[in-house]
Amino acid sequence: MLHFKPPNYTFKTAMVKTTYKHIDLNSLRENTFGNIPIEREIMHLFIDMVEDYIAILDKELPNKNWQELYDATHKIKPNVSMFGIYSLESIIVELENSFRNEENLERIEETAYVVLCAFKEIKEEVQLELNSMQNE
Repeated sequence: MLHFKPPNYTFKTAMVKTTYKHIDLNSLRENTFGNIPIEREIMHLFIDMVEDYIAILDKELPNKNWQELYDATHKIKPNVSMFGIYSLESIIVELENSFRNEENLERIEETAYVVLCAFKEIKEEVQLELNSMQNE
């Protein structure tokens, strides 16, 4: 009978990652090479950016300030990809084009509402992930 004695390795506790409805953080983790402090900083900046974007949509959409709406949408677009928010990628591009060209504005409020609702949930998901990273 063979007796196997495993080597004496020290293992770092495996992180349990949550699957979220909106975000997929694989791209963020790849871009930061798994550097958790950098990931946290980017997540905090993203939450601030989402809050700013929500405020701009709330304020400028009723005023039909298309340039301001375009600028804000253009600014947030790369972050949608970095945070793996695949469900919003085409919608953000649609909003950006509509605001820039001042076209297809008859449904813009409905589309913006979908984005607003999603970003509120996304902000919560990112905050949950940040909270789970506090012990790392």
